[in-house]
Amino acid sequence: MKTIYSLLPLLLLTFLASCGSAPEEAAPTDLAGKKELLKTKKSELRELTKEVDALEKEIFAEDPSLAPKGTLVSYATVATSSFQDFAAVQATVRASESAMATPQLPGQIMSMGFEEGDAIRKGQLVAVIDVENITTQRAELETAAGLAKDIFERQQRLWDQKIGSEVQFLQAKNNYERIQKQLASIDVQTAKKNVYAPISGTVDRVMMRQGETAAPGMPILSILNTNKLDVVADASEDLLTKVKRGQKLKVKVPALDLEFMAPVSRIGKTVDPANRTFEVELGVPSRYLRQLKANLLAEVEVLDFDAKDIIVVSQDQIQQEIDGRRFVFIAVDDAELGAVAKRTYIETGASFDNRAVVESGLSVGDRIITAGGRGLTDGQKLSLSQNPIQ
Repeated sequence: MKTIYSLLPLLLLTFLASCGSAPEEAAPTDLAGKKELLKTKKSELRELTKEVDALEKEIFAEDPSLAPKGTLVSYATVATSSFQDFAAVQATVRASESAMATPQLPGQIMSMGFEEGDAIRKGQLVAVIDVENITTQRAELETAAGLAKDIFERQQRLWDQKIGSEVQFLQAKNNYERIQKQLASIDVQTAKKNVYAPISGTVDRVMMRQGETAAPGMPILSILNTNKLDVVADASEDLLTKVKRGQKLKVKVPALDLEFMAPVSRIGKTVDPANRTFEVELGVPSRYLRQLKANLLAEVEVLDFDAKDIIVVSQDQIQQEIDGRRFVFIAVDDAELGAVAKRTYIETGASFDNRAVVESGLSVGDRIITAGGRGLTDGQKLSLSQNPIQ
């Protein structure tokens, strides 16, 4: 294969050599003389460069195989396409139903046999509270009730015989009925010694164990109903108009490398003033329930921008100047060199998934350099290929 190198370096060497063989003139020593000499040399170099260019064109015209090859690059013709930009919203997997098992009476926990992760049914006995003081009170009331009953029965027999006063009879009756009501109240209180599970599910946390002292409203354990899970996201208020109830959104769970579509089941009615977000709740499809765990971190994608018939390019094709301006290289035709590179500055808009919208700078039909564009310069000769560069 014949190869020709640029004639310019060779002719320059010849020129310098010829200059060196000529009788040397005394170099000027003053500044004005040096400036004039530099001006003369530059003029001579320009003339020599023109001669070299003309000679190269003549040679390449007679034998095109000697012409230098352009830099191999891949290109694609710019066309319009559709584009979607999604906003990623942080979310958490939550149990749709949760509850606390709490006692209604104060006292020491006599028994509690559950551990975290245990399955539990609604109405199942969780714990038993010590009610010894109530038992003692009932024993005392039972004794008083026996005496009150005996007095009441005697007063009733006397009253039936028209003996004694009506006041004594009514007092005895009232005393007996009052103690009976107190016994009934004690029985109700005693029944509250048992703490039952309010829902079915899984024990999430155990707060109190056997031997500890419980108080009304103080939870003994928490229960999660994992038969139904929700994904709850805190979306920016900018997305208020982008989310609709029933709309299906993509959910990603990084820890499980899992993606699925889920419908929006609830949209929060208020915006949190602290972070300007609102809640978006999505119901997890039943086929994913076994894979997911409550409190797993997730990510929800919300469609933020959707457009058609716009120019979109890969961000790998976009380069950036030091001053921040963005540009791409396109291939244009030169009358003498053929295809050459042209730096084109662009303005970009929305971006997603390594693609960016080009708002200005490119036109449909432009040949954008898709591979091999790094290191190109304006006007550099190109050898174009529509196949990927290996």
